[in-house]
Amino acid sequence: MERTQLHEDDFLRILWDQLTGIIGIDWKEATKRMTDDDMKHELALFSGLVESKGAQKILIDVTQFGYRMSPEIQQWWSENILTRYNATGVKRFAFLLPPETEISAAMNQSAPGAAFLTRSFNTFDSAISWLTAPD
Repeated sequence: MERTQLHEDDFLRILWDQLTGIIGIDWKEATKRMTDDDMKHELALFSGLVESKGAQKILIDVTQFGYRMSPEIQQWWSENILTRYNATGVKRFAFLLPPETEISAAMNQSAPGAAFLTRSFNTFDSAISWLTAPD
């Protein structure tokens, strides 16, 4: 994989791999101090890049993610971001979790209304293998 950095700020790095068509967020430890408005801004920025690249595969690294999403922000995400992913044609969405995290069945369920599969992984390689597997 050759990941190109599309954006970086205090809270995240956004990376794109042209060959595999995977776009991703590497969330930073600074997310512990994010506000709801910060989160909305970052997600809107990312979804715009998903759209501009026509990305069908998303990898979200939450190994250092410290923000706690409220029910209001989850609802906002469903109404404003999920719909954009669906319209773009996203097919697979993967979370990269810390190695010690036990992955429950609920962590491998797509959000209500999602037109794409969602899975969680403990290693980068397993996430990439799933994202790049044939449909």
